Amino acid sequence: MGRAALAIKYQELREVAESCADKLQRLEESMHRWSPHCALGWLQAELEEAEQEAEEQMEQLLLGEQSLEAFLPAFQRGRALAHLRRTQAEKLQELLRRRERSAQPAPTAAADPPKPFPAAAVLPTGAARGPPAVPRSLPPLDSRPVPPLKGSPGCPLGPAPLLSPRPSQPEPPHR
Repeated sequence: MGRAALAIKYQELREVAESCADKLQRLEESMHRWSPHCALGWLQAELEEAEQEAEEQMEQLLLGEQSLEAFLPAFQRGRALAHLRRTQAEKLQELLRRRERSAQPAPTAAADPPKPFPAAAVLPTGAARGPPAVPRSLPPLDSRPVPPLKGSPGCPLGPAPLLSPRPSQPEPPHR
């Protein structure tokens, strides 16, 4: 009887191990599909689409195919969407850069250049002050990376649906 109970327990163990392996495989696939790099590619592809639509709307207006009254709200929505996606892409890009920088090993002490002597130690109080240094967190516009193609090996699903900006509600009349 003990052997039969042991055989049943081993069968249950095999089933649990198979279930665990299947769930781990699904988890790895999901983590790859929803990686930050893949999301950045989707955002950049959606940004390109929004900018192309805005260009097409401008061309229609200039050719006289669309009235100004119909053009303005549609163009404003499209540009707001493009701005939102550009901002999201830039912030995600910066987050990924920070993550990569923190993952890189720190340089050795011998490789560090000598640090300048602080001016505050030599100059009287208040003289060391100057205009505050403004850190530049975003890359120049001409250095933006090219968005990957939809359905590329790194992102097999294509662009994910993104939230659009909330439609603007009319302001109440001023009193």
